[in-house]
Amino acid sequence: MATHSPYSAPVDIEKFLYKLVIQLLIFSQGSHKLLEPHLVTIGAKLRSGANLHDLLQELQSVSKTLLQISKQTKEDSGADSGAASGQAQPDYVMQRLEELLTAAEVPLRFEQQTSMLRQRIRARQTGQAYKRVIDSAIELLLNIKDYGASEKQDLDLFLADLTGQLSEIEQHAESAGESNMLSIDNRHTLSHEISRQVGDFKDSTQSAAELAELKTQTSEHLDRLLEQLLEHKQMEDERQLEAQQKIELMTQKLQALETETETLRTKLKIEHDKALCDSLTGLPNRLAYNNRVEMEANRWKRYRAPLALVIWDIDHFKQINDNYGHKAGDKTLALVGQLLSSNCRETDFVARYGGEEFVMLMPSTTEEQALEVADTIRDIIQHSGFHSNGEDIDLTLSCGVSGFKEGDQHDDVFVRADQALYRSKQLGRNRCTLFADDLG
Repeated sequence: MATHSPYSAPVDIEKFLYKLVIQLLIFSQGSHKLLEPHLVTIGAKLRSGANLHDLLQELQSVSKTLLQISKQTKEDSGADSGAASGQAQPDYVMQRLEELLTAAEVPLRFEQQTSMLRQRIRARQTGQAYKRVIDSAIELLLNIKDYGASEKQDLDLFLADLTGQLSEIEQHAESAGESNMLSIDNRHTLSHEISRQVGDFKDSTQSAAELAELKTQTSEHLDRLLEQLLEHKQMEDERQLEAQQKIELMTQKLQALETETETLRTKLKIEHDKALCDSLTGLPNRLAYNNRVEMEANRWKRYRAPLALVIWDIDHFKQINDNYGHKAGDKTLALVGQLLSSNCRETDFVARYGGEEFVMLMPSTTEEQALEVADTIRDIIQHSGFHSNGEDIDLTLSCGVSGFKEGDQHDDVFVRADQALYRSKQLGRNRCTLFADDLG
């Protein structure tokens, strides 16, 4: 009868837990912004072959973050307990759709369609209208995907054509080089033939017995020399004409390639700039922030100059949308973006992270200095309300501040600043909070 070793169970449990971690990673991606840094780190460690023991510290951080999310969710749900439960799911779907469209890199040709769809989403449709909005969103996203695939195919075709034309130009250049080598060889041959003819001419003059014979031999030698010179000149003219035609053809092809390349370069620059820009506020978007924070973090690691991160969040933004309409909400976002960018230094970097959240990177700035600057900006924004449909709209922001510390990845700093922002919200909003260890 087969028996099982008592030591095999822990190994099986470890394999099961390892598999469970991978499934958790796949399932949780995109579920909450606070989880994202941990999931990215776990994913990187899994790809590098880490075992369960190597993941233990990061999994403990995930557990801690989940507790924080759960606490925040309970508080938020308690504040919104009066909302109708039947509408909660459609509202959540609409909100997620709008966030997806906001974060998506939308090609220029789909901007108007995307803007109209976002207006329909904000109208909080129900029934059949709700289903049509979902269908329209799916159709738009598929069209954007197909367009992206088409653009990639066009680029591949252009590069293939470019490769072919460059190969043809290379062949013409080789042919022109071969023609030049033939010309050099023909000149050597002609020089040798002239030397031989002169030598024969000298021998003839020395052996000639009479003047008439000398004249005849001289005339024959000169005729042969002239014939060879004319033949060489004709061959050289034909070769030079052929080479000139090939050079002109290469010039035309290079000019055409330069025009096509410049057109592609311009198009790619437009798409690249648009992909890094938030269309509503004109600020850099989340993708641009990800690129910049990586660059600033590398510079911080190299030179150790202080670097601070500030996360801003518009207070009661949902109420502005609900009470005054999404047009007022858009105006609020645009105004906040303008105020943040116009009240920071040129060396600072401000971006719209998503929704009503903004981020600010402050190089050569300690976290205490960043807190002081942030509080000044907060006060300016507090006195910068605006009017919408004849009504005054109060505008306040909360923020969290954290500095880069030894051993930090930029995700670690983001999590700390976000926790400080959450603390600002808990303390009544319209305030700036510096991360402290007792917040973690």
